[in-house]
Amino acid sequence: MKNQDYLYLDHAASTPMRTSALEKYVEAESFGFANSSGGHKLSRDSKNLLEDSREKIAGLFNAAPGEIIFTSGGTEADNWTIKSLFESKKPDDNLVTSNIEHEAVLASAEWVSINGYQTKYAKSDENGFVSKDEFLNQIDGNTKVASLMWGNNETGVIQPVKDVSKEIKSVNSSTLFHSDVVQGIISDSIDFHRNGIESAAISAHKIGGPKGVGAMFINNKYKLPSFLHGGKQELERRAGTVDVPGIAAFATALEEQQSRFDEEVGLMKNERTIFEEKLKNSLNIEIVGDSMNRLPHISNVQFKNLNSEVLLIQLDLNGLGVSRGSACASGAQKPSHVLEAMNINPKFINSHLRFSFGWTTKAGDGSKAAEIVMQAVKEIE
Repeated sequence: MKNQDYLYLDHAASTPMRTSALEKYVEAESFGFANSSGGHKLSRDSKNLLEDSREKIAGLFNAAPGEIIFTSGGTEADNWTIKSLFESKKPDDNLVTSNIEHEAVLASAEWVSINGYQTKYAKSDENGFVSKDEFLNQIDGNTKVASLMWGNNETGVIQPVKDVSKEIKSVNSSTLFHSDVVQGIISDSIDFHRNGIESAAISAHKIGGPKGVGAMFINNKYKLPSFLHGGKQELERRAGTVDVPGIAAFATALEEQQSRFDEEVGLMKNERTIFEEKLKNSLNIEIVGDSMNRLPHISNVQFKNLNSEVLLIQLDLNGLGVSRGSACASGAQKPSHVLEAMNINPKFINSHLRFSFGWTTKAGDGSKAAEIVMQAVKEIE
């Protein structure tokens, strides 16, 4: 089967590079290849391209250029924010997060615990939603960082980041409020300052940029210590030679995504609706978080009495690429921690697949995907 005939619905894991971003990468690699920390003309050209890209990305989030620090991706940004504030040697300091966060946040939370601090987890309800009160009730006078994702990467359920941000400072004025918005920026327009987010993790490859590039937004009032040590790159906050072509491609992809935002998101939402309605009318399934406010590009489907791994393989053979959940945990042969946190019936916890639409989605993809799913189910039943 040729790639152009294969239907890709795993955009929550990664997306193809946009043509504009790929072209920008090649162009930038041609004249922006020099080390941006050098002192000659080519280094200055590279440095100018880096700072132009920083300004573009900052402007799209209504942030100051100095609040955008480039990283290797969302995982590094999550780790940086959470871990760097636990160097005080005060054992009463604690981290508050939820039990449905991305693995990057949960692994960082485990690191916090291993290093002698307390980690407190707000619990999700059966719909994959962490209520504002449940989250705020975990925060006390010793909470250094509170981290709540914008939208869940497995279910798409949007979390109450806006509501939490309005009240968190009245509970503890010194708590830094962090949010992993990697999935959120795909289909939500997010202004960090307006939404009370003080730190955020962003990834390029989820919106049509290159892999291995991302950013951390950090409010100017915070000066986090360096996470990587060595040179004085990235506003003297992150050591290592900067990937200027990758960053330029990231900025280009984000600009295109924002300029086509309504068109792309509208199409994702419409195709997902068609997809889910066709499945509901034909198969014994449930849509996770169906009654909740969800990111419009993600659909988590529970197939009653079907093993998701078997179905995944059959769908792949039939020309449809999807996933069992988070790509960051797909190698781990264990149930989804998100579904476990939602108290999904153990009988069905291995019967879920995630379908995620993206910027390459075309009209008709929802219907085509549903037909492939229905045929695959028929073949394995």
